[in-house]
Amino acid sequence: MAENEANVISHLLNVEAQASDLVKEAQDEANKRLSSVHKKADAEFKEKFDKIVAELEKSYNERISAIDEKHKKILEEYKSSVENAEQNKDNFNVFLKKVLIEQ
Repeated sequence: MAENEANVISHLLNVEAQASDLVKEAQDEANKRLSSVHKKADAEFKEKFDKIVAELEKSYNERISAIDEKHKKILEEYKSSVENAEQNKDNFNVFLKKVLIEQ
């Protein structure tokens, strides 16, 4: 009977070892699959992220260019208005005399 119990215990230990091996293999496979999914998700994220960054940079550069052009146009209009302004030297001289001489 002791031999029979020893055989049962030995068989149970073998079954436990096989179960342990199966669990380890399953865990290794799960880790492998998770790693693969993570790599795929990371690559997809990077692709989408880079696409969005490129679109935002393009939009930013277009807006900067538009603002620069508008600024240049306004500055040129102002310069032109100053250059084309009529100078009234007589009134300016009268103003200077009042301010500087007639204090």
